[in-house]
Amino acid sequence: MHEYIELQFRRKAKAYRLDRQVGTGFQFVESDALVHSINLAVRPDNDITEYRMSRIRQVQGWQPGQFLLRISVEDGSLVIRGDDQYSLPEGQYRVTVNVSDLNVKSISGPAKVAQDSHGVVTIELEGDERDIAVDLTNADVNVLRILDASTLDGQGGRAWVEASEVRASRRACVLNLLAVLRVTPVVSNPLITGVRSLFRALDERAYASIDAGLFKTVAALAERDDRPFYAEGSPKDKMHFKLIEAATAYEPAAAGIFATKDLQSFRAEGTPLPQPSLQMVMPTPHVELDHTFADLDLDLGNPLQDIAGLVVHIGELLNGKPTNHLDLRAKLDEGKAKPYLYYRVTN
Repeated sequence: MHEYIELQFRRKAKAYRLDRQVGTGFQFVESDALVHSINLAVRPDNDITEYRMSRIRQVQGWQPGQFLLRISVEDGSLVIRGDDQYSLPEGQYRVTVNVSDLNVKSISGPAKVAQDSHGVVTIELEGDERDIAVDLTNADVNVLRILDASTLDGQGGRAWVEASEVRASRRACVLNLLAVLRVTPVVSNPLITGVRSLFRALDERAYASIDAGLFKTVAALAERDDRPFYAEGSPKDKMHFKLIEAATAYEPAAAGIFATKDLQSFRAEGTPLPQPSLQMVMPTPHVELDHTFADLDLDLGNPLQDIAGLVVHIGELLNGKPTNHLDLRAKLDEGKAKPYLYYRVTN
């Protein structure tokens, strides 16, 4: 027996082909591919199929409720096979699927698997199809300075934020961060002047090369009575540890100079809610370099500031999804960063 189930994905009424499996996730064929986790369940759709699966389970010596399957990417589809070539019996199967960062719009009927053949299930996906329109005509000189000094995905920063092939959420993240840096702690003396360039941009954070003195500036702000920043100490989320690896890949001369134990996290005040809170994770400066690096991101609340900030932040953590910077645009519009947001969200 060589039976299998083929899952064919579609998006916007077109084939949406899988490219490859990356660790525990999957990437679709697209220019700026996310890594998606795909969770699925396969169950018998009738009594005959359930009996055949129970029989296989008994022959294989598997535990009650256990049924081993193998998953692979083949010719753009996700293929489900038995643990060996004999362990997925012919029958009718119901498949349910969840794809991270995408919604499952519809799943076709059950997979009908004939002997020595396969069944096909078609899954229609939908995501956030919004885009952004960027206009840097009258952009702040410091915003332009950083973009012109940055290289992101092999492109100059200014071209990158205007490139339609780059996922809109990533470009919005960079533009949101630059706008907030431009007004933090105050418009007349912003932290953006200590930022040199950006060298990596993700959906919810960006990595920057910064003047060594910026660390001391932020640390001093955290010691003021009015607390424009709060010192968190070592970052709580290990996600921030990736800054060291990213920095040494970007600048090999930094290899061995910084370690995760050097990382310190600072959170800016996030009031009045719903104004996002800027988080800066930086390694303490070393004499070997005249600069250091920063992991920059925006949270919906500052858990160190007050109960309201803690509640909002916990809600964000429980949600389990990265900050959506396209949604964050509307929140930033209500605060002092508004004049420095050089894009609008389009459908």
